[in-house]
Amino acid sequence: MHPFVERVYFNSPLFVQNAMISLYGYKLYRERYAGNYKRYLRELLKSQWHTEAEMRLLVEHKFKSIITHAFESVPYFMGLAKRGTIKPQSIKSILDLDRFPILSKEQIRNDPESFLSRAIPKSHLLTISTSGTTGTPLKIFVDKNSRRLAYAFFGRLKNWAGISDRLPSVTFGGRTILPPYACEPPFWRRNLTMNNFLFSSYHMSPATMGYYVEKLLEIKPHFIDAYPSSIFTLATYLKENNISGIFPKAIITSSETLLHHQRELIQEVFRCPVFDQYGCAEQVVFASQCEEGTYHLHPEFCIVEFLREDGTKALPGEPSRLICTGFTNRAMPLIRYDIGDTAILSDKRCPCGRNFPVLEMILGRVDDLIVTPDGRWIGRLDPIFKGLRSVREAQIVQKDYTTICVRIVPHENFSKKEADVITWEMKKRIGIGARVEIEVVENIPRSSGGKFRAVVSNISKP
Repeated sequence: MHPFVERVYFNSPLFVQNAMISLYGYKLYRERYAGNYKRYLRELLKSQWHTEAEMRLLVEHKFKSIITHAFESVPYFMGLAKRGTIKPQSIKSILDLDRFPILSKEQIRNDPESFLSRAIPKSHLLTISTSGTTGTPLKIFVDKNSRRLAYAFFGRLKNWAGISDRLPSVTFGGRTILPPYACEPPFWRRNLTMNNFLFSSYHMSPATMGYYVEKLLEIKPHFIDAYPSSIFTLATYLKENNISGIFPKAIITSSETLLHHQRELIQEVFRCPVFDQYGCAEQVVFASQCEEGTYHLHPEFCIVEFLREDGTKALPGEPSRLICTGFTNRAMPLIRYDIGDTAILSDKRCPCGRNFPVLEMILGRVDDLIVTPDGRWIGRLDPIFKGLRSVREAQIVQKDYTTICVRIVPHENFSKKEADVITWEMKKRIGIGARVEIEVVENIPRSSGGKFRAVVSNISKP
């Protein structure tokens, strides 16, 4: 949210805030669900039942289409062809994919425009800023049709879950819909356009949870879309206080790794299945659970290579790097993109009957939670870095219950202004009474296994 708009929003009456959110919701609705969205969804609901042979042909067609598009209109890939690094005519099938060099997040972050297709009119572009899973800001371009196609895959997931768009829903996400100093209800706002209630994930504490529960009992949401840490916090409160009556059709979780004990408690308390999904702003991978609880890669969305650390092909059952080639984003096609996460491929078949690859486990995205003095558990803090290209890398360290250190590996243009933005964005989420320290460092150490931790907590969880 632009700082000026944010000030106006936070200083407006409640009905004006709801109106502003509904207007923004209308904008998002047009971006996601207008145009060809319904046609895309119909096609996906049909292709999910393709035979293995039909799916192979469809995936090959999508692969050749995105490769041709990249060589004809994307400066980076045009440069590879011009220098002779790759001869376009040598790419005849998916088997030739490994002729491409692997792309890193660093390449995208340093020069995103070189991956932008010249064939997409600028008027059709949308810009998405994302911190990624390592706290490294990225600037991603998508076009309107690509955005709608990506949301059609989410629509197919909702179809698997038996969810209707017309009934009331609830979201626990990363948007800061309340000022950090808010201490009285309502801790939610309403998006009338999508019949959706947005609940703040940053104000959930023992003192406020009663208000959350009272409103949820009133809404009786048809489904809930939430970060695992947020819905688990709510489920824990309901369980401990022996409260029932919030029984949605399904719960969809995303953006964090859903842990087994979290799933068990959430399903027990809400008496409904949890459908976990995994994706990214770059639109190079999409995976979700089906009705059987199996994690599937959606083959019409992407090709994913599973590689060992030495670059060789991993076998089913082995922890692997995910190297992704997306089909949906024609504004910024990324081929053999190292997303920075790990997972385990399975060779099992799913009884759901779909000829989709099966994931045994998604290993990435397990962040420590920040615990505030008033007992709130805060997860998914990487949105505080969105749009800050002056930050090369960042790590959040909780020293004690009131002190947070944000380690920044900066670019040359990092300034006090950016530091103040990070401090404010952090306080919006954990409370204005917290002490936020900004520490500029040359590098952030990795673990003994070479892994980066976006959030480190040095306190014992209650």
